[in-house]
Amino acid sequence: MVLFPVLRNWSAPQESIQISGQKAVLCEFHQNLLYRITVNLTLKKGHQFHEFRKGVMKQKNCRVLLQAMRLERDRAMNGLASRKHPKPYFVSYLVRSTEKHNVWGRYGAVWHEATSEKRQCYADIRVGSYVFDHVPNGGLDDNCDEAESFDMIDLPLECESDAVRFSLWRLTDARYREAVADYYAKKSRDLSFINLNKGTRSFIKLAPETSHKRLQTFSPPKEQHRKLVRRLSEVFKPFPEIKNSYVELTTRLQTKLFVSSEGVERVWQEPVVELVAYFWLLGRKNEDQGMTLSFMAHDSSQLPSEKRLEEALRERIQVTYKLDRAKILNSYAGPVLLSAKAAGLFLHEAVGHRLESNRFLADDEARAFKDKLQKRIMHPDLSIVDDPTVRSWKGQPLVGAYTFDDEGVPSQRATLVEKGVLKGFLASRSPYKRGQHRSNGHARSQGYERPISRMGNLLVRSHSSKSWEVLKEEMCEELRRRNLPFGVILYEVEGGETGTDAYDFQAFLGEITIASQIFPSGRERYIKGVDFVGTPLSSLNQILAVGCELSLDNGHCGAESGLIPVSTVAPPLLMSNLELQAKAPTKVTNYRLPLPWFESPSSK
Repeated sequence: MVLFPVLRNWSAPQESIQISGQKAVLCEFHQNLLYRITVNLTLKKGHQFHEFRKGVMKQKNCRVLLQAMRLERDRAMNGLASRKHPKPYFVSYLVRSTEKHNVWGRYGAVWHEATSEKRQCYADIRVGSYVFDHVPNGGLDDNCDEAESFDMIDLPLECESDAVRFSLWRLTDARYREAVADYYAKKSRDLSFINLNKGTRSFIKLAPETSHKRLQTFSPPKEQHRKLVRRLSEVFKPFPEIKNSYVELTTRLQTKLFVSSEGVERVWQEPVVELVAYFWLLGRKNEDQGMTLSFMAHDSSQLPSEKRLEEALRERIQVTYKLDRAKILNSYAGPVLLSAKAAGLFLHEAVGHRLESNRFLADDEARAFKDKLQKRIMHPDLSIVDDPTVRSWKGQPLVGAYTFDDEGVPSQRATLVEKGVLKGFLASRSPYKRGQHRSNGHARSQGYERPISRMGNLLVRSHSSKSWEVLKEEMCEELRRRNLPFGVILYEVEGGETGTDAYDFQAFLGEITIASQIFPSGRERYIKGVDFVGTPLSSLNQILAVGCELSLDNGHCGAESGLIPVSTVAPPLLMSNLELQAKAPTKVTNYRLPLPWFESPSSK
C-alpha cells in the first residue's frame, strides 16, 4: 500500500489508470477519494512517478491571470452600481501565487518532504469615495476568517481564463456586499459617536503605471537541501539529554500580481528561504530547555555554510547545558545591557509598531507617538529608518525587502527618528491626518487580511563610538555608583509581543533565551527563567548609552494583517532600568527509557 503523504504531489502514469486526466484535480480537491482509488494501483515495470507541476507560474500563466483580473475589474466597476446602494469607486486585485518546497528531518533522516502550490487573491472593493469610504479603524479589523469572502480567496492552480474569472467574480460579489454593510455601519455609528477622523480622507489616488518585473522560475536544489537537513539533524544525536529535535528547510517563491481600477498594474516576486533548527533538552531537575535557531535569506546560497551552521548548533547546545545548571531569577528591575539582537527586538516592539500610521485611525488605539513629531523620544545617539528597498546589509540578506507594497505603491525609505527626534511614520494609502498625504510604500499583509502600514527593514543607526566592552564597563560603573549587587546582560532573545490598544496596558514583552548576571567586578554567570517587559515611553527614557557595533536579525512579525518577513539592524543598548518577570515554569517527568542508541549493553 502506498501511503497518502507520498501521493499528494504525484500522479500515476496514464497506463496505470484510465482517469489519469482527472487525477490531478482529485489530487488537489478530493484527496480522500484519490486515496481510495490509488490504494490498489499496480505500476508496470519501468514506470516512474512524475511531479505534478502544471500550475507553475510562467510568463504565459501571468498573462492569463492579468487579463482575467482586468476583465473582472472592469465588470466590477461598471456593473456593481446600484440605485439603492453605494457603488465601488475603487477595485483592485492582488493575486499571490506561492510555490514552496519543505524538507523536515531529525536524527539523520528526512521525515517529511513536500512541494506545494497555492494561489489566492485579496480583492479590495471600496465603496463610497476617496473622501469617505467603508473602511473603519484604518483597516485593522478587516481580517475576519468568518467572513463570507474568506472561503472564496483561493484561485485555480491551472491558469484557465474562465476558471480564474469565475473565482474572481464570486469573490468580488462577496467583498462588495461586505463593503456595503460596513459602509452603512460606519455611517450609522456617526449617529451616536463623534468621528475622531472627520475631515481626514479615506484613501489617496495613484497615477496609472505599469511595471512587470522579470520572473524567475522555482527550482530549489532539493537533493542538496535533503543532504543538509540530514547532516544538521545528526548534530543532536550524541547528547542524551536532548530528547527531541528537528531541522526544517523551507524555500518559498511568491509571485504577486496587482491590478487596480486606477490603471496601476504590477508584477513582482518575493523569495524567502528559512532554515530552522530546534532542540529540546530535559535537564537535571526535569526542567525543559527549548532552543530554536533560525537562518533566513532570499536564496539558499546566501545561508551560512554547512560548517558554520554545525558550529552554531554545537555552540548553542553547549550554552544550553550551561543554562541547565544556571540560577533561576524570578524577577528583577535594574540596569540591563541589551545585545544588538535584543536591542533590535526592544525597538521593534516598543517603537516600531507604534509608528504604523494605520493605528492612528482606529478608535481603540492609544496613538502613543502621534503627537510627538519633532519631539525627542529616545537617546540622541539613535536614528531609525525603515527601508525595504535595501536587499542586503554588509553582504547579509535583508528578508524584509520588497519591490512594491500590497497596495501597489513602490517601496520607499521612510525616515522615522533622527538623533532621537521623531521625524515620521510608516504610511499606507490611508491618510492619518488632514491635508496632504503620501504613502511611503509600507502597506503589507499576509493573505486575506487588509494591508496596513507595517515594518520592512528597520535600520537603526548608532552615532556612538562605544564598543561592547566599553558598555560592559559602564554597566559595572553604574552598579558600583548605585551600590547594586548585580546587573543583567541579555545575549539572545527569541520573540516578543506588544499591546497598542487604548483599553489595555501599553506594554511589551521580549522572550529571553540566553542571559547572565554581571557583578560590579565584571564577573558573569548564566541565569534563566525571566523575560523582559516594560512600557514604551518610560523604557525609551531609560537608555543610558548606545554601542557602535550593529547586528542583523531576520525574522517574522505578526500583527493584524498577518505574518510577514522583517529585518532589524540595531546596536547594543545600556538601560538604566528594565524589568524582568518570571516565565511560566515547566517541569515534566523524564522518559523511562533512554534514547535507543544510548541503551547500555547490560540492559540489552
